[in-house]
Amino acid sequence: MSYVRHAILPALGAVTIATLIVATIAIGAQTPPTVQDGVFSDAQAMRGQTLYTQRCAGCHGPKLEGAQAPALTGEAFTAKFRMEPLSALFIQVRYAMPPRPPATTPPGAAASAQLTNEQGADVVAHILKSNGFPAGKTDFAGSAAVNSQIAWPAGRGTGAGSAPRTTWYAPTGNLAQLMRSVFFNNSNLIFSIQEMEAADLPPKPPASRPDGLTIFDWGLQLYTGWPVVENAATALADASALMMLPGLRCENGRAAPVTEPDWIRFTDEMIAVARRTYRLAQTRDREAVSSYTLDLSNACNACHRTYRDVGGRGRGLAGLANTSGRCAHR
Repeated sequence: MSYVRHAILPALGAVTIATLIVATIAIGAQTPPTVQDGVFSDAQAMRGQTLYTQRCAGCHGPKLEGAQAPALTGEAFTAKFRMEPLSALFIQVRYAMPPRPPATTPPGAAASAQLTNEQGADVVAHILKSNGFPAGKTDFAGSAAVNSQIAWPAGRGTGAGSAPRTTWYAPTGNLAQLMRSVFFNNSNLIFSIQEMEAADLPPKPPASRPDGLTIFDWGLQLYTGWPVVENAATALADASALMMLPGLRCENGRAAPVTEPDWIRFTDEMIAVARRTYRLAQTRDREAVSSYTLDLSNACNACHRTYRDVGGRGRGLAGLANTSGRCAHR
């Protein structure tokens, strides 16, 4: 969904690439534990309950039932996180809660409100316990929680693929317009983190422009830094559901294959990768986000190879204009 070159893989030597492939195969052969496998302890959940009462209940309710902030129990809550590893919930609790205060907040006040890794893991344990998941003998480790692969129970939950047709509005444009307006620009912005500091995003227009900033340029500069990366990842994740719209058509007029298993799988993968990018952006770790852009590139290319580049896309504008085989399974 983006044509930008990826700067990470070419820099790796042949030995390193082979090592990565072997490691990837080994990891893929293992089934990660799920939250049903006792990934926290009762003692940890009790510590988390105390912390939750002190720090979270005012917004999420004393019984996690929701108040001015969403509920942290029930189907709607688990459906929100089930397509990501448990690390997503940890990052949300640890790095994004409480919501970032306004710029007028005195220095140091925001940092003191943020939980530590251990406290964040304890609160996650309490949330899991409150949702009926069993405790085990060991704690959910906060020190490694950002990269934890602990999963939720299998299942997609309620989403675009299972929603009744009557609940959807008809699409306005075609798939190519959706790609160019949302996926292309936002994925390229995320790829830019390989070459630029987040503070420098989005890139500023050249000072040599004769007529100065356009309204479009001015609007781009209103939001800068890590929030821009978060916004881009959010756009990719949530716009992916639009790829499942009944009635969506390809640029060549062919109906988008929204019921084909590969199309659904690629959509799910794109949502998962975009959400993970969002979580990593919340940690403000440029190296982690930069490394993960390879997964974003792979998610784009998997769908392209199957539905867009059928028969070979060719080179240059002539190749891009050849749309006759698109939206047909290779």
